[in-house]
Amino acid sequence: MYDDQDQQQQQQQQDNYKLESVLSPIFPKATGLLFHTGNTLTCFKSVKKTNMNATEEIIEYISMMLHTLRKNNDFKQFEEEKYVKILPTITSDEGLSNGNANGGSNTTDYEQLTREDLKISVKIFLRSLDPKILSDAIETVLQEMKENYFESLLLSLPNYGTKLTIDELLPLWNVVESYMDKQKVLSAGVCDFMLPLLLELCTAAKHKPYANQINLGVCCTIPEELNKYVKENDIQLLTHSDPMDIINDSDYQNSLRKYCHEYDALNWRPAWVARYNSVIANRGIIKTKGYFVYANRELRMT
Repeated sequence: MYDDQDQQQQQQQQDNYKLESVLSPIFPKATGLLFHTGNTLTCFKSVKKTNMNATEEIIEYISMMLHTLRKNNDFKQFEEEKYVKILPTITSDEGLSNGNANGGSNTTDYEQLTREDLKISVKIFLRSLDPKILSDAIETVLQEMKENYFESLLLSLPNYGTKLTIDELLPLWNVVESYMDKQKVLSAGVCDFMLPLLLELCTAAKHKPYANQINLGVCCTIPEELNKYVKENDIQLLTHSDPMDIINDSDYQNSLRKYCHEYDALNWRPAWVARYNSVIANRGIIKTKGYFVYANRELRMT
């Protein structure tokens, strides 16, 4: 009962801030915008709703971060910036190997953790097939998380991989392999590949994918040929329920429009989203979970 009342009060406060107009743009010169939620297990614990999909979570977190920005009147720093980073007020994962990170309810148990005690998984949702965008996404996540490597990376591509050709895929996979060669990504997988494309990738790749993650909402049953192939080739068959388009242009722009000046919301196109988590090895406890959302735009000169 009290949780419901608290949520209603927070929503009312949120609505009040929405009604206050912003007299001038918050980031008028920005052409790149990065949101980093921080550890959503703790930073957004009080506003987490049940049964939200990934798109709804992202919109909720962006809204809360902009709400805090408005509430604290903390945006004059962005007036001249072309690349704006909106970071969590509570930085909960300044390098996930930091023993003081807020990853769970029993902080004392985590104080002795080292990086070797954690397994970090990242899933990157690309909204284009540009290899440079993928490289920028991987590099950004590594730098912002202050990590040297990830244990695993999953690559989600437009159209769920069903309409891709091997010629379109290989330049992207070459980017992934370059990070594997440098030991910055220890293993990498793909999402929603049917057998023909998966077979072509495994034939052409230097490092074959360790996993193929399938959306059972789209592919209700796993084709027998695909099931047989992954077993024979030691590829894990995983499942997911992520939306086909993780966040579209309209939803992203509307999220900005609620808390910013109209000009701040114009022309943005999300380029990629990364969802990450760290799990305590051999214990299966999720220590951190969060999102990065990067968008860019072209400014029209007047």
